[in-house]
Amino acid sequence: MAVKVGQYFIEKGLVTEKDVATALEYQKKRPGYLGEILLSQELITETDLLHYLSKRFNVQYISSEKLEKIPAQHPVDVIPEKLAFEKNVYPLKYSFNNFRLTLLTHEPQNIALFDELKVLLTGVNTIVPVVTTSNAIKALIYKQYKGDLSSFERLVKKGVEMNILLPGSESIIGRDSVSSMGETIQGIITEDNRNRNENNATFSAILNQGEMIESTSVTASMISLMPGLSRDQQGQMIEIIRVFSNLLDTSRDDSYFGHTQRVANLSQELGHEMSLSDVELHDLLVASYLHDVGKKNHFTALDIKQKTDNQKLIKYAGIASKLFSNVDLSKLTLSYLANMYETYNGAGVPQGLSLNEVPTGSLILLLADTYDHMTRVSKIPTATAYRQIKDLLFFPDKLLLALKKIEQLDTMPQSSSSPVFEGLIISRKRFDCDDISDKLNRLNVKTYKADLFEKAAQIIKDKKEALNFILCDLDMPESTISPIKFLAALKHKKEFSEIPFYFFSQYSMDRNIITAAKALKISGIFPNYHPLEMTRKVVDDIKNIKRI
Repeated sequence: MAVKVGQYFIEKGLVTEKDVATALEYQKKRPGYLGEILLSQELITETDLLHYLSKRFNVQYISSEKLEKIPAQHPVDVIPEKLAFEKNVYPLKYSFNNFRLTLLTHEPQNIALFDELKVLLTGVNTIVPVVTTSNAIKALIYKQYKGDLSSFERLVKKGVEMNILLPGSESIIGRDSVSSMGETIQGIITEDNRNRNENNATFSAILNQGEMIESTSVTASMISLMPGLSRDQQGQMIEIIRVFSNLLDTSRDDSYFGHTQRVANLSQELGHEMSLSDVELHDLLVASYLHDVGKKNHFTALDIKQKTDNQKLIKYAGIASKLFSNVDLSKLTLSYLANMYETYNGAGVPQGLSLNEVPTGSLILLLADTYDHMTRVSKIPTATAYRQIKDLLFFPDKLLLALKKIEQLDTMPQSSSSPVFEGLIISRKRFDCDDISDKLNRLNVKTYKADLFEKAAQIIKDKKEALNFILCDLDMPESTISPIKFLAALKHKKEFSEIPFYFFSQYSMDRNIITAAKALKISGIFPNYHPLEMTRKVVDDIKNIKRI
């Protein structure tokens, strides 16, 4: 459980309990984040606060001193002036190559805000938050948008006109803005489609955990627009669907973190192996993001086998036709969803279809959903999960072989065997780190994981002779050291210089970084990486090194 901000600074010896109590009393009169109130009362320094936020939310930070030194110039043309003032955010950098926005914010925890901005801002698919204080952002906005060269002196150094946006609590977590985001999205849809007959259902219906959804939702309304959209617009709409669907995972327990996205990724890989067309893959992707919408409970192929609450399962199987009955959804996507609980051997529901009567996309969806639930939610070993799924006789052999190939199950070591290699993964992204680790484990590689460079340094020191390679996320937020500096430090230490070092990134890499990495004799670089391909190439590379 995360330490509350007041308790954190007390434990650090920076403030007393009396100081926090006084600040809390001030907060009642003038709502704001406790950390920034302590800063305004000069009980902590800006560095103290930024260090806490960086550590607490795993993001980079930048001081007001550095921000003040940024030359006066018009900001990148991504966020309009009005929106920047309203949300108190500033665009630090924007990449046209991957539609990635580096965003200055004082709310690094506000995922709802980032999701809202991705919808409101054209051409923004990814937001990378960088944290600073609210007044520092406000000063930078005045300086860059208004040409006010005295803004930092007035707002930061003197603290005049301090206005902490959004009421907060002692925990520094901002208000829940899910419902407001839903209203915003609904407004966008209505504005763009004045002549369409749309239902007035709200986004809150999607997140209803008490009852099954019986009416068309906002998500359904958005999907109805897709057939008439351009390819780029459809891509943006799918991104909205992805965001909304992933929010469903957050309404469950932590074990479901990343479930929807993993099902979508695995479904696409299985679809490629099964030679689905581009149209089929597109419709399967939409179905993957929607497969849990409207469901209070989660059912898998195991429940079909055990006939767990069969009537409810039949009811759930019909959610797609109910939820999207008045929506111009692709017939193929609708078919995938409607037949998701059908099986290859005829044991499924609601119709008991069998063999080629069941759409391949439906079988893929059920397999991906079941496999992820077993291995990631229920924590069943992958090899065991595969055997249990195979024993169900619910899926054709070709599809099972595709899963075996994708998940590298044929390379799983025997429980009695020792790992062939040992590797270190450095990343602050929990999902990516776990995914890469899983794939390396299946290649008989023992993995160590570090979310901070300080932790990585200790592991390297302890395991220097055992470590066969290091995989480092180039998108690691910078604290006191950057990935490049970390690599340079290792290369200057004779005892560590020979450990193969690899960079990976979800995005295209800056040319200067690539040049610097090559100068330091990096072992390999994986931009826009695919975890499966990357892990295989790294292990093959280490095997070659060992042979040499």
